[in-house]
Amino acid sequence: MFRFNFRDIKSRIRIPRLRLPNFGGPSRRLRIPIAGAALVVVLLVVGYGFRYTSQPQFCAICHEMKPAIDSWQKTSLHAEVDCNTCHASGPLGRVRQKAGLIVEIYRHFTGSYEKPVNASSKLSNKINNDSCLRCHTPKRVVTPKKTLLMNHNIHIEKGIACTYCHNRAGHPTSPGYKDFISMDGCFRCHSLLKKAMAPGRCDACHPKSFDLIPVTHKTKTWPILDHSKTAKQDSTPCMPCHLKTFCRGCHGVEIPHPEKFVKSEHGSIGNKNPKVCQKCHRQKDFCNTCHHEGYDESMGDWIPTHKHAVATVGPANCFRCHGPTFCAFCHVRGELPPRRERPR
Repeated sequence: MFRFNFRDIKSRIRIPRLRLPNFGGPSRRLRIPIAGAALVVVLLVVGYGFRYTSQPQFCAICHEMKPAIDSWQKTSLHAEVDCNTCHASGPLGRVRQKAGLIVEIYRHFTGSYEKPVNASSKLSNKINNDSCLRCHTPKRVVTPKKTLLMNHNIHIEKGIACTYCHNRAGHPTSPGYKDFISMDGCFRCHSLLKKAMAPGRCDACHPKSFDLIPVTHKTKTWPILDHSKTAKQDSTPCMPCHLKTFCRGCHGVEIPHPEKFVKSEHGSIGNKNPKVCQKCHRQKDFCNTCHHEGYDESMGDWIPTHKHAVATVGPANCFRCHGPTFCAFCHVRGELPPRRERPR
C-alpha cells in the first residue's frame, strides 16, 4: 500500500516570512511620530481654512462684496443665518464652494468679476429648496399683505425654486439689482397669453376687495403723457393686464410701432388720418425734425420758411418724399396740392 510522506512534502513548501521594519535606529523611531504630527497639522489647517472661508469676514475682504455684506448685516431678515446655510448647504455643497473660491480669487485680482457682483441673481438659482424649508414651511396660511393671495405649496409642487421669487432674500437692499418679489417679478410667469406658464387673471393673486387700478394710473397726466413714457421704456409690465390689441383700440395703429411702420407705412397712414398721429405726437415740428432737414423752429412754421432751408441745403431732400412736379402746385399753379400728392 502506497503511503504519503507528509514530512517530505512539508520540506518542499517554502513559507514566506513577514519581515517587520527595523525600528532599532534612532532616526527611524521618529518617523511615525513626525508623520502623525504633520497629519494633525494638515488637518487643523484644512479645518481652520474651511471654517474661516465660510465666514462673512472672509467674503468682506474683497471690496466688491462690501455692498452685499452690508445689506445682509443691516437690512436682511437672515442676518443671523450663516452664509453657508444658504449658499453651501451639505458637505458636497461646501466642497463645491471651496473649489469655486479659486475662480473667484482669480476674478478679484484680474478685475474680471461682474459689476455689480451676481447682477442676474444666478447664485440664488443654485440654492436648493431644502435649504429654505429647514426653517420655512410652504403650508403657512399667512400672506404678506391683505391684498395678496400667495399659495407657496402650489409653486413648490410645480417645481419652482423658492429663490426664483425670493432672489434677494439675503441681500434685499443691495444697489443695482432687481427684486422679483414684485408684480414685475410675477409677470415673468403670470400672463393673459395662451402660452403663459401661469394664469394672468387678477383673482389668481388678489382678493375681490383689491383695487385693480394701479396708483400710477390715477394721476391726471397718466392717460396722455405718463403712460407713453412708461410703455416706451418697457411695455412688459403692461402686458399681463393689457394685450397688444388694447393699445390699438385707442391709438388706431400698432403700439409700439413695428420697424416696417417707421420705414414705410407711417407716411400713408399719417396722410389718410393725421389725427391718429396727433394723439401722441402733438408737436408742430415732430415731422419736420426727420423730413425737413435744415428746419429751424425759431423761424416759424415750415411752409412759410421752407424756402430758406431749400436755399441752404438744396431741394434733394424734398424729392425723397415728394415727386418732381410737387413744387409746381404752389409755385406755378398757386394752389395747395391734394393730400394724396404730398408724399411720393
